[in-house]
Amino acid sequence: MAINYDELSKKVLALDSQVRFAGIANSKGELVAGGHKESIDGMLSSDEVKMSIHYALQKRELYTNLAYKIGHETSSITEYEKVAMISVPINSNELFMISTEPRADYLKIIDYVYSKLDPQKYIRDEIKAIEDEINELKNLKETKSKRKPVRKSAAKKKVVKRKPARKSAAKKKVVKRKPARKRSLY
Repeated sequence: MAINYDELSKKVLALDSQVRFAGIANSKGELVAGGHKESIDGMLSSDEVKMSIHYALQKRELYTNLAYKIGHETSSITEYEKVAMISVPINSNELFMISTEPRADYLKIIDYVYSKLDPQKYIRDEIKAIEDEINELKNLKETKSKRKPVRKSAAKKKVVKRKPARKSAAKKKVVKRKPARKRSLY
């Protein structure tokens, strides 16, 4: 079942009066669907919206590095004084982004988005990719351990001869030193 992202964005905007923005961003930081609620003026310019998308994607990427320990990100909520930003991963390339008034019912909004996106499919796909990568690493380790170890005494060391240093064309000036003074002991 293909999801119409524009339709989903409109439904999220209509879900709660405190929702200001709903849209989908791709991994390149481009807004591919959605926008602001018609009755609300945006707080950010178009360049600032692009920066906001970039920061959300960057934060997601940072936490992806810890997924093997803490699990995959299911949603992220960042609350500011004037607005709250919610992000929900759709798949490895797309992120559903929502902005609301502070103290909105975030969990209601996130649960609604999940009910429409089928996050189980996303999780299954990501787990499959990780399992494939683990199996590749196991196979690589097994092929290395099956090789016969080379004994150090049996292995021949290659001797590399170095060329002598090149002598400078200019002659070095020899400096003569005066003999040291003899000092009396008393």
